[in-house]
Amino acid sequence: MASITSLKTKVKTKVKKLTVLFGSAAVMALGMNASAMAATMYDVTNLGNVGQFYFNYALGINDAGQVVGYSGIVPNRAFLWNSSTGMTDLGTLPGGRDSYAYGINNAGQVVGSSDGQGFLWTSSTGMTALGTSAANAINNAGQVVGGENRAFLWSSSTGSTDLGTLPGGSSSRASDINDNSQVVGTSSTSNGTSHAFLWNSSTGMTDLGTLPNKNSSSASAINNAGQVVGSSDSTFNGRRAFLWSSSTGMVDLGLPPGRYPASDNDSSYANDINDLGEVVGSSDSTFNGRRAFLWSSSTGMVDLNTLIDPGIRLDTATAINNKGQIVGYSRAGSYDYRAYLLTPKSSTPVPEPLTTGGSILAGGGLVYLRRRYGRLYRSQNKPLQE
Repeated sequence: MASITSLKTKVKTKVKKLTVLFGSAAVMALGMNASAMAATMYDVTNLGNVGQFYFNYALGINDAGQVVGYSGIVPNRAFLWNSSTGMTDLGTLPGGRDSYAYGINNAGQVVGSSDGQGFLWTSSTGMTALGTSAANAINNAGQVVGGENRAFLWSSSTGSTDLGTLPGGSSSRASDINDNSQVVGTSSTSNGTSHAFLWNSSTGMTDLGTLPNKNSSSASAINNAGQVVGSSDSTFNGRRAFLWSSSTGMVDLGLPPGRYPASDNDSSYANDINDLGEVVGSSDSTFNGRRAFLWSSSTGMVDLNTLIDPGIRLDTATAINNKGQIVGYSRAGSYDYRAYLLTPKSSTPVPEPLTTGGSILAGGGLVYLRRRYGRLYRSQNKPLQE
């Protein structure tokens, strides 16, 4: 049997070699992690223009990736964009000058406003007046909601129904409707305060309240799970994005991290939520300007500009579909607003497992060496020396 001295020398040599091996693996893993963190998560598409217009705002998207919004300054034109045809001018109602497209469902039906009148557009009929004020959203059953002074629900079978206001309210506006015919929006009072509401046919309009220390709120979107997003503000400090559900009530989504110095006037606004519970919107900072954000329960609020290629600044994210595609717009100059589509890359790196894996690889290897050769030393009644 080899002497203890020669065994110690042999083991120390192996430990050094394997330590270098496992340490190198950890360094490689950390390097891979750094690359993963630097990699972008979205492909960005500039949606272009309608004619010579340079003001372009993307406001809605369906699960097929069709996008609606409007282009122009005077006049403005509603558009429909898809990847094969690009941006198409939807025109106006007869005699109209301006049009704006706000929502689209999975059947490709588009709703919006033309010179203050609500419209429904389809590829077969073109633009049809609904006999209402602005139409803001449409669900997959073809039900439409909107309103400037009074929230309404419209369907082809019933026409337009006035949804009323919250108690004490003087006006209301419906912002969105899900496939369960639940409607969300804002009911305002004559003194300037407002509250977000949730409406359904059985209970009517329910006040969703406000965030703590806020006196107003507005709801912008609802998903098929009944989760509602919007914002809540007060006279004395900034607006905050919220997520509401029947089980949690209204929850403050906060601000993106790393925006310093912070100010009481910093704000966030939630514009849309998909059926996965992912929220998009924008945040305003006194010192850092406006930035688009993505929020989820696992990541919290993230500045979308950290997930796309440098050189493009996305100011506002307006909508997100169930495939995770996001639309929004950015101010590229005094007379240049650009509409964007963000599409998740087919394969996005997952940084944490790489870092953890590297640590496990290095640390686990050394633990293995200690245990194996420790048992050998102990069998010779000698302690393992460092």
